[in-house]
Amino acid sequence: MESLAKQLEDKSIIKSKDIFLMYTKLNKFNSNIKSSKLIIKQGTSYKELISKLKTGKSDFSIVTIPEGFTLYQIGERLEKDTTINKESLLKINISDLTSNNIVAKKPNTYYDLEGFLYPDTYYIPVDATEKDIAKLMFSRFKSIMSDEYINRAKELDLDINEVITIASLIEKEAANDSERSKIAGVIYNRIKKGMPLQVDASVIYANTKGKKIMQKVTYNDLKIQDLYNTYVYKELPPGPIASPGKASIEAALYPENHDYLYYVANGKGHVFSKTYSEHLNNVKKYIK
Repeated sequence: MESLAKQLEDKSIIKSKDIFLMYTKLNKFNSNIKSSKLIIKQGTSYKELISKLKTGKSDFSIVTIPEGFTLYQIGERLEKDTTINKESLLKINISDLTSNNIVAKKPNTYYDLEGFLYPDTYYIPVDATEKDIAKLMFSRFKSIMSDEYINRAKELDLDINEVITIASLIEKEAANDSERSKIAGVIYNRIKKGMPLQVDASVIYANTKGKKIMQKVTYNDLKIQDLYNTYVYKELPPGPIASPGKASIEAALYPENHDYLYYVANGKGHVFSKTYSEHLNNVKKYIK
């Protein structure tokens, strides 16, 4: 109780720790405090404060969404940690977010919101609806997309959907921060040459719609006739395949300038090559 009283005093919720402790002792509240996450306003009476503490009911949930989560995974996490329904979140349209003025609806995407709910830690009120949470996470995304980023996208002749699509590919492919801009450079080099991007992460998304993790990509997986399959279709996927973090968004906007066209995982990151023959040698060396 003393530790709790000190916290309340430090946050200026109560004026005096000692008076609060005396009040709880006189009213025999010392052993009835339950752990909970509460929103308490300054000036709350001791009686109301103690009542809140005794119920054990939280006012909010703390939910962390990792970078690279698909919308389906975000829905699963929120359904587990809050009271919302995953399927209802998946059905929300970008046009439902009244604060949206930077992302246009794109055809042929599985989910309108894929890629645009920013990965971060959120304090979510217990009575928040699916749309409330989508608006909260989209507002965070908008705060990341600064005027500098929006102007840079225009310089690259890309819309925000395309930038975040590229960023999501980088997010799912990069093994570490140091290679994000290099992978971005490979993507842009392939686009310029009219080559298929051949990004395995997009094949996984085409096969699973973001609903599960595939440990391997088989040759049969590469053949799926789906616009998200960058082995079959040369263009960018119709939309993002996951929610990228800031580092991947920056990499998509500021790709490294080089001549690499290929990369292969080596267990610690990726080995890059400029020619197909070099790439085949790397595949033989690193892919068992």
